[in-house]
Amino acid sequence: MSRYFEILTPPDGLKLPLVVHVPHCSREIPEHFRNQFALTDDELDTEILAMTDAYTDELFQATIELGGLMFVNRTSRLVMDPERFPDDEEEPMSMKGMGAIYTKTSDGSRLRRQSFSPEEQSDAMEKLYWPYARALGNVVRECLDRFSRCLIVDAHSFPSKALPYEDNRLVRPDICFGHDPCHVPCDVLDGLKSVCAEQGWRTADNSPFTGSYVPLDYYRSEPRVKSLMIEINRGRYMNEADGEKSERFAEARGVVEALLEDAVSVVTAC
Repeated sequence: MSRYFEILTPPDGLKLPLVVHVPHCSREIPEHFRNQFALTDDELDTEILAMTDAYTDELFQATIELGGLMFVNRTSRLVMDPERFPDDEEEPMSMKGMGAIYTKTSDGSRLRRQSFSPEEQSDAMEKLYWPYARALGNVVRECLDRFSRCLIVDAHSFPSKALPYEDNRLVRPDICFGHDPCHVPCDVLDGLKSVCAEQGWRTADNSPFTGSYVPLDYYRSEPRVKSLMIEINRGRYMNEADGEKSERFAEARGVVEALLEDAVSVVTAC
C-alpha cells in the first residue's frame, strides 16, 4: 500500500459495487516535495485551508459500514491533484496553473518556486499521479469483474464563497451534484435529490463545479462505470475561517449517510 493514498474496505470484504473516491481531504505535504513551494509555512497553511476539502473522508465514512470501498488521497492536492488530466494540453485548469501539478495558488500567485523544473514535475507525476491512477483503475476493474458494474461517488466540498480562481456568478447550493453525460447514474441521482429536498438542503447540477472522476481507462468508453460527484458546501459543516468542524458537522454527516444509503438501495436493486 502506498503511503500517499489509502484503500479502505469493509472487514468482511466488499459487498457492493460502490467506490467512494476522496481526492482532496488531505493537508499533508510530504517532506520530499516541500522545497518545491515558493510559499512560507504560514502562506502554505493559508492556501491549504482554502483548497482542502476538509473532513470529507469523515463525512463519507458510512461507505465502509454499508459495504462499499473508499479510496482516499493522503497527500494534499497542492502537491498533486489526481483528478486532473495528466496532459496539460487536455486539462482546462492548467490555464490557471492548476493542472495535475499546481504551479499557482487559488489567487493566481506563484505556488512553486521559479526554478521548479520539468524534471521535478515528471518526478511528482511518476511518484504520485501514475501509481494513484493505476491503483484506482485497478479497484474499478476489480469491481467490474465481480459485479459487472461500478458506481463511483466522487466526494468533495467547496467554500461557501468563491475563491479568486472560481466563477463567482455560479450558484453555490448546499450540495452540488457533478456528472458527465456519458457516466451519469440517472437512477441514483433522482433519488439523491429527493433525499436532499426532504432534509431541506438545496441542490444544483454541475454548479459551481462540473463532472465526476472516472479512471482514464474507462472515461467515456465504459458505460458500466457510473460516476457522480457529491460536493458539500463547507458552510454546512465547518468554520471556514479556522478549518475546525462546526456544531452542524453531525447533521452534514447524517445527510451524507442518507445519500449513500439511498444510492446503495438503488445499486443493490439493479
